Amino acid sequence: MIVLRTIESFFPYISGPANQAFQISTRLESLAGIHSPVLTSYCDVDPALPRHETIGNVAVTRLPIQFRLMRYCVTLSIWKHLKNFDILHSHNYRNFQTDSGFFLPRSTKSLSY
Repeated sequence: MIVLRTIESFFPYISGPANQAFQISTRLESLAGIHSPVLTSYCDVDPALPRHETIGNVAVTRLPIQFRLMRYCVTLSIWKHLKNFDILHSHNYRNFQTDSGFFLPRSTKSLSY
């Protein structure tokens, strides 16, 4: 099983939602053997950070930002990554990463907000 986690900003940016996403993914990976990668953007972090890395035991993919509308960071390449998962768990609301999941076909994916 794969639980894909989306969040606008992730480590090394420290926030409550980033900590929550990390802790949930860490525990799913280590305690339940459920793969739970994080799909995020370069919003609030150094764009020189690697696009793919593993933090603890969590696979993290950062997507480039095409443009911003105030705090709304648009990552158009997210559509290529929203596949091959069983459950989509989106953190926060009013961000492009969560909004993108809303438009996935309901018949093929389980959604969790």
